[in-house]
Amino acid sequence: MNISTKDWSLTIDLNGGRITELTCQNTKVLGTYNRIDGKMGSSHLCIPSFDKEGQEIYGLPFHGLVRNGQWNMISGTPSALTIGYTTTASDLYGAELHVQQEFTLAERFCHKTTISHKKGAPVPVNCAYHYYWDTPLGWKGTQLNTVDVSEKISTNGYCNLEKENAIVFPHASYQVTRDRFHSAALWTSFMQKEKGKEFSTDFCCIEPVIGWPGYFGSEKSILSPGEAISASISIEKVV
Repeated sequence: MNISTKDWSLTIDLNGGRITELTCQNTKVLGTYNRIDGKMGSSHLCIPSFDKEGQEIYGLPFHGLVRNGQWNMISGTPSALTIGYTTTASDLYGAELHVQQEFTLAERFCHKTTISHKKGAPVPVNCAYHYYWDTPLGWKGTQLNTVDVSEKISTNGYCNLEKENAIVFPHASYQVTRDRFHSAALWTSFMQKEKGKEFSTDFCCIEPVIGWPGYFGSEKSILSPGEAISASISIEKVV
């Protein structure tokens, strides 16, 4: 599915509710990549858990329940799209969650997610956006709020996010505004070689997350029946 404006274009795959491509003024912002480790990568949600959270106690898969599901279109216009997905409760993770993604294109790209607890037991809920940022000139020298984060990208690091964040890649700069997302994980794929790691250089992942590490399972992460939480990111290209 595709929506667009004069400056922005967004393509969504309902299989996984993924962003397959986001462009601004003919510059690719987020994309889909053949990773050096042999996997295919595109931007997706991590809900109700991020990374390995909840695997042992709740039986949750890596990065949660929604990134491989078949999403449904709820509404759409030429420049906005809303899609939804409902999870199934299990014996270990006994809650049914409805997840809704809203994508809006205007002067900036806005991505809002709402998680509603429909029925079942109170459960911990986290949310992350696993964004695959395009880096056609490589990601070495990438700055987040004036700090070089190249080492964090190469070592699976993380950092705190401000309300307004400046991301500067070698080829382009963006202003990123967050609501509820307090942290970011930084990463790219690699292969272990005899002389060390060989990295994918055409993308890097800067992944906003509500809280990580240590958030999932904390009192703040518990969502009860009838409750809902929302989180959002907006991206503006800096000229």
